[in-house]
Amino acid sequence: MIAIIAILIGLLLPAVQKVREAAARSKCSNNLKQIGLAMHMHHDTYSYFPPAFATTTPGSGWGWQVFLLPYVEQTNLYNLISPTTTSLTSLASIPASANVQLSVYLCPSDAGGTTNNFFSGMPKSNYLASEQVSDGGSQIAIKTITDGLSNTIMDGERDMTKQVGGAWPGKDFASPSTSVASVVARPNWPINTTYVGGTATPTTTADPNCTRFPWSSMHTGGANYVFCDASVHFLSNSIPTSSIQSCSHPIPAVNVAFINLYLSNDGFVVDGTLF
Repeated sequence: MIAIIAILIGLLLPAVQKVREAAARSKCSNNLKQIGLAMHMHHDTYSYFPPAFATTTPGSGWGWQVFLLPYVEQTNLYNLISPTTTSLTSLASIPASANVQLSVYLCPSDAGGTTNNFFSGMPKSNYLASEQVSDGGSQIAIKTITDGLSNTIMDGERDMTKQVGGAWPGKDFASPSTSVASVVARPNWPINTTYVGGTATPTTTADPNCTRFPWSSMHTGGANYVFCDASVHFLSNSIPTSSIQSCSHPIPAVNVAFINLYLSNDGFVVDGTLF
């Protein structure tokens, strides 16, 4: 009898795990949908999408997810941080009661912790912006996205298990060479490229190939993205991308779908079957 029960458990466990992952992937997708809608509400208010991080003082350093707080039912937290009157220069810049985890910014599939030691111990986020939509100090308007909102990536996910995740408060203040990786990602690498910089002293470890910039996830086969029309898509690991993996910004390339979906006005058409 015990052996039969063990066999039954062995048969059922994979099915249970698949159901759990399907639910987690769905929650992740819903998070990105909320983020996409919040981005549009910000645009409705200010006529531009929030910057990846603010560059003016006071206010410098705070990230795009802080500017979305009023649109994800976190107005009190936004007011507590007061990003228009304070700057993000250290962990002490984040009020103690504001140093919290926000479920809308966390993918449930990623068990990599909730405090991000890759980025100075700030609260973790699993979602990173495209610099084509949210760049440092930018005020990018819909009218400049000439490739079409449904053909342009807005934000995507990055896990903190094989990668470095992100930080919702903003730009990392302790690792200037890759500080913006806490708020943005780039398509210069295949989806789910593993971070190779090491984890012993993550905020100071050299990362000469900028491998903390890719998007990634703990979902099998790819990662979730929200496009500029607020639609959510699952992009495969195999989607074509640049063969030159570097720290530089992507440049237009014919028939390189991941780059074409990233760039907002390169004029290249992407096969809809890829997303």
